[in-house]
Amino acid sequence: MSRRTVTEPQVETVVRTSGDWWLTHGLPLATPPILCGVLGTLIALAHRFWGGDPIKTPIIAVIAFIVGAAVTSFAWMAAGRRKLLRILVVTSGVTATLFLVIGLVVGFGTIWLAYTACSLVVSVLWGIWRGTKYAGSSPGLDSTGASPLMDAIHAARVQFSQPTMDDRGVIRANVQTLPGGTLEEARGLVPLLSSDARAVPGGAHLARHPDKDGVGTIEIPTRDNLKGGVPWPGVTGIGGLPTDPFSIGEYQSGPCMVCVVGDATKDPRAPDIKHVKIGGVTGSGKSTLALAVLANLLVRRRVNVIGIDLSKELQTFGPVVHGLTWMITDEEVARPFLARLAKVIKGRTAHLAREGLRRWTLKSSLNLLIIYVEESKAFRRFQTQYENLVADSRSAGIMWISSTQDWIYRQVSTSVRKNHGVGICFGVEEADDAAHVLPDSVIAALGKNGLPTWGSTRPGYCYAGGGLGIPERMWPKMLRGYQPVDDREIIAAVDAGAPFRDPMDEVTAGLFGELFQRRTIYTGPVWGSDGASAPVTGPSTAPARPARDQVDDVDEPPADALEAEATAEDDNAADRDEMLRSLAESQRRHLGDHATAGDLAYVDPDAEISVDIDDPGEESPDEDQAPKPSPEEARRIWDQLLDELYRSGARRVETSDLTKWLARVQRERTFLYRQTDRWEQAGYVQPCPDDVSGWDLVASPLETAAPGPLHGE
Repeated sequence: MSRRTVTEPQVETVVRTSGDWWLTHGLPLATPPILCGVLGTLIALAHRFWGGDPIKTPIIAVIAFIVGAAVTSFAWMAAGRRKLLRILVVTSGVTATLFLVIGLVVGFGTIWLAYTACSLVVSVLWGIWRGTKYAGSSPGLDSTGASPLMDAIHAARVQFSQPTMDDRGVIRANVQTLPGGTLEEARGLVPLLSSDARAVPGGAHLARHPDKDGVGTIEIPTRDNLKGGVPWPGVTGIGGLPTDPFSIGEYQSGPCMVCVVGDATKDPRAPDIKHVKIGGVTGSGKSTLALAVLANLLVRRRVNVIGIDLSKELQTFGPVVHGLTWMITDEEVARPFLARLAKVIKGRTAHLAREGLRRWTLKSSLNLLIIYVEESKAFRRFQTQYENLVADSRSAGIMWISSTQDWIYRQVSTSVRKNHGVGICFGVEEADDAAHVLPDSVIAALGKNGLPTWGSTRPGYCYAGGGLGIPERMWPKMLRGYQPVDDREIIAAVDAGAPFRDPMDEVTAGLFGELFQRRTIYTGPVWGSDGASAPVTGPSTAPARPARDQVDDVDEPPADALEAEATAEDDNAADRDEMLRSLAESQRRHLGDHATAGDLAYVDPDAEISVDIDDPGEESPDEDQAPKPSPEEARRIWDQLLDELYRSGARRVETSDLTKWLARVQRERTFLYRQTDRWEQAGYVQPCPDDVSGWDLVASPLETAAPGPLHGE
């Protein structure tokens, strides 16, 4: 990336000569000569009234000596730790006391020459000291000549040393607490120092030393190197591994490097994967960061990325969709995916155990699996599943990156927030919103005055910490994410990584089963004018069955037929109501305790009843009725029927489907309940949400896909 040239800011020096300046600076400079003149007058008057008296002179001389010593001692203590000031006040006090005592005895006329010379020397010394410390106009002084900033530093019991400034305009200084001080108190000085240095808002921070308490480093950026945006330098490490670091943005002092997982093959203590939560208001820069992160992940080996966005479809993932292993934009697909993911987690964990691994490493035959979720209202329906999956995923080598606007408890559970150990927080409206995104350790490092409460006014600026290989000292540093100039850069980067991207490993693909085989495969980006014509390969199975309310196009009936149909509808309304009551009574009579309010939900009152009603006295011929299958055969028949429905492309099975199957096995309604319970426990189906009837098809009971061989077999 080319170096950006930034013009140094010009600092204007202003000399104030108003009445306040003369009062606060001129008068103190004139005070020593005035006091010398007053003291000379007192010496002359004392000798005139009490000099030469054998009794009064010694007494007055002792009193003058005691008073002079007391004033000198008080001035010594008032000078505090300022060594030069102490020397100056002691010298002045001792000299004045000696001249007062000697002048009382011998008279001012005898010592006036020496007194005048000493007065001039003392006045010059006071003027030099005053001029050196307070001369001119200092922004750190108030109207009384005091320094509120210095007073605050002394009150915090902290010491700054070895300040330096680099070529990017960042001031650095070592920080060390004095006895009785803490770094938490020192952090309270950061806003004062930032304001005094006219630093970049939110850029100043104090980082704790990783090995020593009470020691740290403060950085104050005096110019915003990121104000004009941070051009994306492109992907790095094409063909590398997920353990290789890459940059996602820049601090005021340099790039921000991250690493999704440490290389435990080289260092057993290398950081394990941590789930990442990204938060910020709309327009704060979350989607832009997502593209930069995904582009770097999709050029690496041994990693598979699954994207989920149920609200914006491909608005975020469009430029990179052809590099994703799986892209899910439909809630009908997300439900069975999350249900099947629980089985995948269990299977991957068991596989790692058989390989002798306590965590995912490069030694495993499994690829690192990353699930990138763009949170939405539709996805919030799966909060219970989401919470359980996030809690169990790390041990299986599965990492979640979850991005949403609000991480408050009404949207995401506390357990989910805690299990996301890494936080990247863009601009928010309130300080509490930042506390929900960033871990407590990062909030403590930032302090209450460093939270990103700028909303969407500073897009791209954020704080990141808690993991991803980011050192703790960098957590309180503000960064700005890369901003690609054109989405074609992202598309080109994903295309460059195509020769190196690994397919889903056999174990994970086998655990996902046919659900993975039936996924939609994108062979090119689906974005912009160039991506609109990119080929998209749909599921390899037959298309899903049409909706139940979908009918073929027919010719519009004549008006007479419509009128007759409306008349028949009115005439038969009472008959239909009576039919429903009769069916409900029959339901209660035959099923007893098994009857529920939804058992008749599949009955369509508008359907025409065209079956023949046999005479109760007649008996059906025995030769027309097939033998009743055994319980095992009945279960096998239903499994085959469910398998046929699953392979037809259907995503749900409804109660009406199962009711028709009862006749195939000559069973009562209780058989339906037992089979659906068995399928739910086995993970073949799961109940649909309250507003959707039936069960989602998760897997086929006859599915034969199994995990692949162990690594090294």
